[in-house]
Amino acid sequence: MKETTKTKLKEALFGIAFILSCFTMNSDHLGGYWKSGGMPKIMLRYLLIFVFLTVLTIINKSNFSFISKFVKYTLWAITPLVIFDYYVTQFSGGLFLYRVWWISYIIVASGTVFLSATIIKPKNYKIFYCDFWQGFTPIYLFTLYICFLRTPFTSLTTNFRLGNGTFLMLKAIIKNPHIDFEPYLIFVGNVIIFLPLPFILSALFKKIKPYQLLLIGFAAPFIVEGYQYFLKCGDVDIDDVILNWLGFFIGLFIQQIIKKRLLTEK
Repeated sequence: MKETTKTKLKEALFGIAFILSCFTMNSDHLGGYWKSGGMPKIMLRYLLIFVFLTVLTIINKSNFSFISKFVKYTLWAITPLVIFDYYVTQFSGGLFLYRVWWISYIIVASGTVFLSATIIKPKNYKIFYCDFWQGFTPIYLFTLYICFLRTPFTSLTTNFRLGNGTFLMLKAIIKNPHIDFEPYLIFVGNVIIFLPLPFILSALFKKIKPYQLLLIGFAAPFIVEGYQYFLKCGDVDIDDVILNWLGFFIGLFIQQIIKKRLLTEK
C-alpha cells in the first residue's frame, strides 16, 4: 500500500471516529447507539471514545495539520447543530440534563485529542493549540450560556453553607456509585465547566498574563452566581463556587505547564 494511501486511510479513520464520538448521545428519544442506558453505559462510551481517539491521534502524529484543521472545523460545524437540537428538535433528549450529556461527549472527544496531542508533542503543536481552542470556543460559550444565563426573575434557590449544596451530590455518589446520572453530571460538571477557560483565553489573547488569568478565574464564578442571585434565577450555591474555582485552577496549572514546556520553545 502506497504511503499516500496509508495516510488517507489513517485520516479517514480518525475523522470517522471523531465525528461518531461527537454525535454520541444519551437520549431518551433515540434508540440503539444513542439510547440512554444509565451510568455504566455512559462510562463505557467515554472509555471507548478515549481509547479509539487516543490511538488514532497517535497514529496520525506525522500529519497533525490535518487533525488540527479537522477538529477545528468539525467543532464549528457541530455547534449550530447542538444549538438547533437544544431549542428545536431535541433528539438528544427531552430534558435539559440529557441535552447536556450530548455536549459532555463532545467535550470528552475533544479533550482526548488535545491530551493525546499534548503528550506526543507534534512539531506544529503551537498551531494545533490555537486551532483547537478556537474551534472549541463556540461550543464552550453555548455551554456557559445554557448552564448559567437563566431567564431573570423566574425562581431562585440559595445555599451559603459550605457542604450543604452540590457537595451532597458527591456524598450520594460515594454512597451509591450506581446512582442515576444526574449527581455525576452536576458535581463533575461544576468542576469541568471552567477548566477550559484559561486555555481558551490564552489561545484568543496570546499576550494575556498569568495574573490576569488568575483574576478572571477568581471572578468568573462570582459573576455567574451574582447574575443568578440579583436577577433571582437559578441556583446560587457556595459549593458551586468552590468547585468552579477548583476546575479553573486545575486548568490554569496545566495550561501554565504546557505554555512553559511546549508553547515557549523556539
